Amino acid sequence: MSLGTVIATEFGPTPTLFQFVISLEEARRIAETGLFIQVKNDDGHITLGVIQNLRRTNRYFSSPDVIHGTSTNFKPPQLFPSEKWDYLIAECKVLGTFENNLNSRSTKPVTPGSEVTLTDSMLLRRFLGLDISQGIQLGKIKQMDLDVQINLDRLLQKHLAILSISGGGKSYTTSVLIEELLKRPKNIGRPAIVLFDVHGEYSQLTELSRLKEFKHAEVNLIRADSIKINASMLSSRDFATLQPSMSHAQQRELSAIISELKHKKQKITIGAIKNLLISKEINQMVKEALVGWLTVLENSNLFSYYESPNLQEEVVPGSLTIIDLSPIISLWSKQVIVYYFLNRIFNLRRVKDIPPVITLIEEAHQFCPEQTTSPTKKIIETIAREGRKFLTSLVLISQRPVNLSTTALSQCNSHLIMRILNPHDLNYIAKTSEGITTETLQTITSLGVGEGLLAGNATNYPIFLQIREKMLQTNYDEVSMAKASERYELLLQEAT
Repeated sequence: MSLGTVIATEFGPTPTLFQFVISLEEARRIAETGLFIQVKNDDGHITLGVIQNLRRTNRYFSSPDVIHGTSTNFKPPQLFPSEKWDYLIAECKVLGTFENNLNSRSTKPVTPGSEVTLTDSMLLRRFLGLDISQGIQLGKIKQMDLDVQINLDRLLQKHLAILSISGGGKSYTTSVLIEELLKRPKNIGRPAIVLFDVHGEYSQLTELSRLKEFKHAEVNLIRADSIKINASMLSSRDFATLQPSMSHAQQRELSAIISELKHKKQKITIGAIKNLLISKEINQMVKEALVGWLTVLENSNLFSYYESPNLQEEVVPGSLTIIDLSPIISLWSKQVIVYYFLNRIFNLRRVKDIPPVITLIEEAHQFCPEQTTSPTKKIIETIAREGRKFLTSLVLISQRPVNLSTTALSQCNSHLIMRILNPHDLNYIAKTSEGITTETLQTITSLGVGEGLLAGNATNYPIFLQIREKMLQTNYDEVSMAKASERYELLLQEAT
């Protein structure tokens, strides 16, 4: 479709930008920022661009005298056909040139007077690097009604961050991503998925099996109050990670105790470690500190001589394991669980005892904070740096990017950014997200629920998309304070 004509101004055309006039009413109806356009050059090559800004003008209404009516007693429409002088000027950023079936950097300006048209769909898919055969379909490019199908490796192998304010659609988008992963057929590869669910928002995913698209998918829900951590899998260094204030002397004595229990082939539990420690003749201050710390671990009811769930049995191709942390109030206890399972997953992948795995962490800023320490921070940053080598992928989900570790966030090569209003978060995103311009950053604040910006390694250029509808619709998606309050009062009336 023809949109308009390239014009010459004092600012362009240049190899990086140009402007064009939109006169036709039909073209004006569809023109908006973020729309992809193309211009055919004199040499036959095609220059692709995107509309960054729109300016509406009408020269009859540019004169204060005419508007005020001091020059005539008649209103402008009675004298002149002013509506025919109304048009749009679009400012475009040049993305590149398509020649010989290859994308290349634009080195020449487009010619003034050239026709500007909508970008051909197939050409746009190739230019953006979309995967139309085996891609993960997150939604549609908002301005083009074009399916956004992203290659699995490009989106997830080098980690993904999903960032938004509360209520901006993070959980909904995460559910769509999980659906796409679970419905992949065996012949194109099915990674295992482990989701750390802080608020119990994803328990409804266990109902996916009632849909025919997921009849082969395995979804397991593990409640945190049923989890058991195998103490024999933990070294003295692991215990020191859980208790950062542990001294070198305490760590040394603890290591000796664990080694002795292993040598005697005894079951290693927190109680066994504590009892053997009490019987030892060691520095009294070291002993008391360690006994006090081990008592805290013992009282948490998280530790045992076995692991539940068993990761090697649970984490299988095409499966989703939801670790529901909502039954536990203590943030430290949640961090201990996440640390243990992330550490186990990473170590099992290093020796290829489990399939490639994608780990999703809700409220990631609680587990990998920027300013403070936590038991989970080091392992998350380690996986962020090294996980791609062992096909252990992270998806960090957060509503406060500024509180999330710079090290972890900067290693997420793809960002899916939904609505964010806090200026500190926006500035932080601008520093850590590749390819985001000032104009793009300003648009993020006006995104609606379910709209997002995908930037980074996933595509060749940042794109705005409308997240598709979930295949599984549940009552949880319709949570309303007013309706919930109404239902609660009805229950009270029935009870009385």
